[in-house]
Amino acid sequence: MIVRPTVVMLLLAMSTGALAQSLSSAFEQGTTLGRSGNQTARGTVSSNTATSNVPGYTANPPEAAHFGGGGISAPAAAATRACVNAGGDSESFAGQRCNAVDFSQSNPSRHPSFTIGPNDPLRTGAKTITADPQQIAGNIVGTYSACTVQPSTQPSVFETQMCHQARTLERLSCDKILTVTPIATPGCTPGQFLTHVKADPCPSCVDYLAYDFTCGANGYVMHAYTIDKDSGHVHTELGTQNVPGALNTHIPKTPGPSRLDGIYCFETFYSQTCAGAECTLGAWFRNPCQDTSNFGASTFAMPTTTTFTDSWDDQCAALAARAR
Repeated sequence: MIVRPTVVMLLLAMSTGALAQSLSSAFEQGTTLGRSGNQTARGTVSSNTATSNVPGYTANPPEAAHFGGGGISAPAAAATRACVNAGGDSESFAGQRCNAVDFSQSNPSRHPSFTIGPNDPLRTGAKTITADPQQIAGNIVGTYSACTVQPSTQPSVFETQMCHQARTLERLSCDKILTVTPIATPGCTPGQFLTHVKADPCPSCVDYLAYDFTCGANGYVMHAYTIDKDSGHVHTELGTQNVPGALNTHIPKTPGPSRLDGIYCFETFYSQTCAGAECTLGAWFRNPCQDTSNFGASTFAMPTTTTFTDSWDDQCAALAARAR
């Protein structure tokens, strides 16, 4: 018998088309049967049917006490011991419980653990399926309308955030205050006049005694002389003498310029008493030849030397710090 190639190809094409139509029809029939059976089976699932059809079924199994009770090591050990001591028919339904317990204890030694690496075909193949299920399982949108294939690629998102801190412009004023404090120090400079003291030991004489006190380098300088009562000019020079006087210094009666010869016959004395900056200088004149004497005094305020100290109150320091 001779079969031409054209006829063979035609028969193969017809056979392939019929097979595809048969597979599609079988899938549709199976889907219809499954959906129809769901309604029937759903009505029969209840506690009553479970009690009558499942051996040993109870709504309150003793194992429910383990939920939320902490560790289960002790109950598991008790169940293992009970199965070891039970014996009996392992093929019966009641014996299946102990079969499961024995299996949990002996299975790890029978089947050692192993590691599936990141490049194992099981893991790389799973990634391929989850990346595009339609490529592996085919187009199932027409069969299961609730399922949709939505391949999506979410690129990395980079976000730059900025914050700004601004200062408002303000017109503020401030002051720098210079405080100058004068400090008065009691004292005087050489040659500065202090006070004048006079004494008139001889009212019938043509002159009277005068003393001028001025500042010296180390204390005072006392200048003694007489003044003509009629003209007011110097009548006789009696000389000068340094006096160790100073502020807060007490000097008792002390001899001053004196002259006892055939021409002059006189003795002078001086004293100082100070209370704070107020000082009193006393002067005595005595003529031992005539046995006459006279005393005069003058109170004066000790001159002061003024120095200055200054300090700045910089009220702008806080504003300057803010401007930096």
